[in-house]
Amino acid sequence: MNMICRKKAMLDRGWWSWVVLCSSFVAMALSYGVILSLTVYLEDLKEEFDVGSREAGMITGVSLLFATFISPVASYVCNRFGFRATITSSGLIITVSMILSSFTTTYTQIFCSSALTGFGVSFAYTTCSVIMGFYFRRYYVLANGIVFAGVSTGMCALPILFEYLNSQYTWRQCYRIIAAMCLNISVAGALIAPHPSIDTDQNNPKKGEITQGPDGDNHTINSIEYTAANTNEDKETISLEEQNNELPEVDIHHQKIHEESTDPDVEVQTPENTKTNYIRRLLSYAAHFLNAFCRVFELRLFLKLDFIILFTTMYVLSVGYMGTIIHFVARFEWVGFTPAKSSFLLSLMGIGGIVSRLTHGFLVDRHYITAINLYFLNLILAAAFVFSLTFVSSYLWSQILSFFIGMWMGLFPPLAPVIIKDLVGIKRFNSAFGLTIVSYGLADFTGGFFVGWIYDLTEDYNKSFYLTSACLLCGGLLMLVLIIMNKKKVNRSLKLVNGVSIPLKNEDSE
Repeated sequence: MNMICRKKAMLDRGWWSWVVLCSSFVAMALSYGVILSLTVYLEDLKEEFDVGSREAGMITGVSLLFATFISPVASYVCNRFGFRATITSSGLIITVSMILSSFTTTYTQIFCSSALTGFGVSFAYTTCSVIMGFYFRRYYVLANGIVFAGVSTGMCALPILFEYLNSQYTWRQCYRIIAAMCLNISVAGALIAPHPSIDTDQNNPKKGEITQGPDGDNHTINSIEYTAANTNEDKETISLEEQNNELPEVDIHHQKIHEESTDPDVEVQTPENTKTNYIRRLLSYAAHFLNAFCRVFELRLFLKLDFIILFTTMYVLSVGYMGTIIHFVARFEWVGFTPAKSSFLLSLMGIGGIVSRLTHGFLVDRHYITAINLYFLNLILAAAFVFSLTFVSSYLWSQILSFFIGMWMGLFPPLAPVIIKDLVGIKRFNSAFGLTIVSYGLADFTGGFFVGWIYDLTEDYNKSFYLTSACLLCGGLLMLVLIIMNKKKVNRSLKLVNGVSIPLKNEDSE
């Protein structure tokens, strides 16, 4: 027990955990922060490919779609190859895709290259979103907020840089410069050394895995291990079978066939029976594949009502969240501000996100407010401020509202992993987060599409932002339902012992 406590304390005090935090911060800024800041080139892409706001918004939307829709695959790659390999490969994929985008000549080509960019961003975003849950315990919320502040830092600094590059070079040359910047993601990923506590499961032999025994011979584990308690109440692992045992093997299959062949009552196999057996075998293989697929990606989580509500909530609020960000600069240019001033408002939004992401960890870690209640509060405030933005035309009030919108909306990404971890536990945290991010991908793609579509129909961005504020409000109401369900579940899981409420042990907790 003391060993476990010392190991958990070491995770927070280890200096290399803070190196991993800094590396994840850089990877977030140069991956997800880049594709959010590429909205600066929205007008250039509309002129270059002769498309409307709807199609131009889909270029960024498809990047955000793949950045989140591929998260289950990214989670599997992360579990299979580790944090370092996943983030390093992310930098290489993003760099190649940005270079390809700079050479595109048609809308279809840049649409496909943008999808490849999102594929690479997914590897970095998914990994960096869950990595702090393995390296930190006590200061997990604070560390997770710092990592997600990388996205806000990118939204703060990169739009100004991209606008300056756009004034000096063409958008194609700017994309190549951005590609060179994204190579630093691979450098940051190389600094993420695997932690000993993370690889404990890799040291346990699995079924079908060849291991080396104490005698130097190779053994194959063919069965599931079980635990038994001895007289000292210690648990020892016992293997049921091994491939290289000394027991004589009996060919039961051929013996059974021989017995059936001598039995006159056995029905002779006809072509119809052979076809039926073939169909049964095919269905058995399909069921086995489906079961393995559900097990690998933890699709059984969708059998839980609270997870379904959380998945729906993430989709609805993300439509408003990403629809606002994608068309944020274009909306202020429509009002009449210059491109430089409009880009600065997006930077102010990023600054607000940095402030909230760096400070909310103290509130949650010190138990002043729970993560799910803070999430609900920010959804309501974000909906109110985005709606208020439609009544503002002065640049001063636009700056104030942009900063506070960034503060409220900036907490959506860092609080989501915390809520998911509390909901499903650490064992299924990585897979559950990957599934939840799929809803982000669907919303990122449809959010930019619907906001641009409403503008193309009405030529009024205020009506488009009515939609985004309504989605944020609906997300807040769904989160309120989840809070009520969670509170009832906690009340049901309490038992009264001598007048003191003691929580029952949760099977999904650590």
